[in-house]
Amino acid sequence: MASTLGEVSRRRGGFAHPKAHRLVAAVAPPLGVLVLLGLLLPVGLGSVFGAAFALFVILFLTVLVTVGIEGTAIGMFVLGFLLSPMNDVRPVEALTFITASDVFLVLGVVLLVPYLLTRGFEAQLPFMVGAAGVVAFGLLSSAASADPATSLNAVLRLVVGALVFPVAFMLWRPRREVVIALAAAYLFGNCISVGHALVFGAASYEGRYLGLTRHPNILGLCSMLSLAVIPFLWQELPRWSRFYLLVGAAFGAYGVWISGSRAALLVTVAVLAVYLVLSRSIGFAVILFGLSILPIYFVGRTLASGDAGNNILGRLQGNGSATFSDLQREQLIREATDKFVTHPILGVGFGDVLEAHNIYLQVAAAGGILGLLFYLILLGAVAWQPFRLGTRYLPLALPVLAYAMIGAITPLLWDRYIWCLLALPFLVSLSDRSATPTTPSDRSATPTTPSDRSDQLQETS
Repeated sequence: MASTLGEVSRRRGGFAHPKAHRLVAAVAPPLGVLVLLGLLLPVGLGSVFGAAFALFVILFLTVLVTVGIEGTAIGMFVLGFLLSPMNDVRPVEALTFITASDVFLVLGVVLLVPYLLTRGFEAQLPFMVGAAGVVAFGLLSSAASADPATSLNAVLRLVVGALVFPVAFMLWRPRREVVIALAAAYLFGNCISVGHALVFGAASYEGRYLGLTRHPNILGLCSMLSLAVIPFLWQELPRWSRFYLLVGAAFGAYGVWISGSRAALLVTVAVLAVYLVLSRSIGFAVILFGLSILPIYFVGRTLASGDAGNNILGRLQGNGSATFSDLQREQLIREATDKFVTHPILGVGFGDVLEAHNIYLQVAAAGGILGLLFYLILLGAVAWQPFRLGTRYLPLALPVLAYAMIGAITPLLWDRYIWCLLALPFLVSLSDRSATPTTPSDRSATPTTPSDRSDQLQETS
C-alpha cells in the first residue's frame, strides 16, 4: 500500500493530489513575499540604516530572481571591485575593519558556493604549495608566539584577504568578459576616489590627499594599480573606449601625484618601463612620450619655483613629512630585523611585526625563513600565472609585478583592494589561452584559422 502511494506521488510530481500541488504552487510565492515583508517592515521603519538594509535586500532578491545566481554573483563582484579602491567607504561607521567592498565581495563568493561545488578544480600547484606553507608556518609561529590569539587573527586575515580570491577564482573560471568587467570596475572606482579628492580638496593627512581611502599611501597604491591594469583593458576593449581609458589613466596618474606617495610614483615609472619591455610597442612608447610632456612641464615648474613642500617632489627630496616618516620606518625595520635574527626558524608570530613597511621582512620576522620562502613561492605563482596564460593575458602580470616591487616599501600584506586585482589571472582557465591579443573591434576584420574558430567556439560554450 505504501509503495503504491509512493509511486503515485512520484508520478504526480511529489503530491498524491494534483489539486494540492497546484494550490501550494499558487500560494507559496505570495506567502513568501508576505513573510519577507513582515520581517523587513519593522527593520525598515526602525532607522535610516534599517530602511537602507531592507531596500538592499529587496533589490538583491529582485536581481537574484531576474538574472539568476551566477549573474547576481557577477554583479556583486563588479560592485566589490568598483568599491575596492575606496576602502574608507563602510556600511557601518563603527566597524572599521569591514568595508562596503567586503560586503559585495563576500556576497559574490557566497552566491557562487553552490555553483563552485559542481566545478572541477583547476588547481595551480605552485600557488597551492605556497599558500599551504604560509598557512602552516603562520599557525606554527602563532602557537609559539607570546600572543597566539593576536597572531592567529592576523593569519586569518591573511587567508581571507589574500588566499580566498585565487582559490575561488580557480573554481569559477567564468567567461573572459567577466575578467574585463572586473578590471574596468576597479579602474572606474579609483577615478571616483580621486575625483572625490578633487571636489572636496585637501581634507587630507599632512597636506596630502586621501580621496575615499584611509591613508594617502593607499590612494597612491590604488592609483598605481589602476594604471597597471590599463594595458590589459587597452587591448581588450573596443577602440571607441580608449578615450575613456586615457581619462582613467589621467585620474590614476593624478591620484599618484596628489597622494604624495613616493613609493607609488617610483613603482608607476617602473611598471611603465616593464610594460614597454614586455610589449615592445613603439606606438605605445610614442603615446607615452606625448602624454608625459604636460606632467614633466609641471614637475619642472615646481622644482624651479623651489616650492615642493610636502608634495611628492618635496617628499622625494626628504622635505615635509618625509623626514619623520623615514626615521620611523628605519626604526621599525631595525625592530623587525632584530626579531627575525632572534627567531629565524619560526619567527615571532604575526601579531606585531606588520608595520615594518616591507612585506618580505614582515613575513620573515613573523613566520621565519621557511615562512618567507613559502610566501615568495605564493607571490611568484601569482606573478607567473599571466605568463602561463599566454600573450593575451600577459598585461595582467603588471599589477602583480607592481605589488611585488612596492612590497619592499609598504606594510600592506593582506588587503583586499590589492589581492582582488592580483587574483584576476586565476579567473581564466589554462585551456582558454588565446595567443593573439586582439581587440573586439579588430576580431571581425581578422581572418580566422580552424584553430581560431575552435577557440571561439570554446569561449562561447
